[in-house]
Amino acid sequence: MLKKIILIIGIILILLIIVMVLMFSRLNKPRQANQKILKAKEANPKRALIVYQPSMSSITDEVANQIAKGLNTQGYEVTLNYPSNHLSTNVSDYSIIIFGTPTYGGKPLSIVTDYISKIKNISPSQKIVLFSTGGDMSKKSEIDIMEKYLNGVKPYRKIKFESKKFKEEAYEFGKKLLTQ
Repeated sequence: MLKKIILIIGIILILLIIVMVLMFSRLNKPRQANQKILKAKEANPKRALIVYQPSMSSITDEVANQIAKGLNTQGYEVTLNYPSNHLSTNVSDYSIIIFGTPTYGGKPLSIVTDYISKIKNISPSQKIVLFSTGGDMSKKSEIDIMEKYLNGVKPYRKIKFESKKFKEEAYEFGKKLLTQ
């Protein structure tokens, strides 16, 4: 009887691991181009780029959009998109570049870090921001991992958003980004 219970528990654990691996590999795949531009009201505005990979829930998507809205209220034209091979790695037109990822297993998604590592033309005048959603709120290990892919560039800001109050925090973060 005990052997049957152990066997059933073992099978359930194996199935759970398979499901988790399949879900994680699905999240790490490139998505179709999803460029969204929030136009500024002023002529010749400063420009910001937000590159992020959506999570299983809508949290990372909503955080990126709230940051974009906050920046847009400050006069920025903001471009949002997903990382992939179709997305240019020339970021010279942007004064702010923001990279975002959901956290799974304490790590950022490799599709985000792969895209970050391909960018070679970041200038000292550009502000680089890294954000993550989910995971252990007391640790920022996934953001530290993302920073390693910046080829020696130090980020202007690093922030982790908690799922309960992320909307207000993300909007205010975008709105006050350059005054903090």
